[in-house]
Amino acid sequence: MVSLTAVEALAAAVWPDHMRAAISISDTRKGEQIILLTENPDADRAMLSQHALGEGMPELAVPRTVQKVGAIPVLGPGKIDYVSIAETANANAT
Repeated sequence: MVSLTAVEALAAAVWPDHMRAAISISDTRKGEQIILLTENPDADRAMLSQHALGEGMPELAVPRTVQKVGAIPVLGPGKIDYVSIAETANANAT
């Protein structure tokens, strides 16, 4: 089990100027997988993996997939809309 907050913190450390959101979706082989959505057009999973390695974080903390989106959806109060994030992640995963 990996904390989605830890995954988001990893992305924030690598890309501090870009919004990001992590979500867990079903995976037929492993039960679940972590997807990171980011507004960073240059985002790359290898960058996250390299930073995690340097910080001593386990490879499990690195999302399986990084999806680049134009904007992270937010709710009225400014909080991340995780329902929309899950829909986007699932749609892009298939």
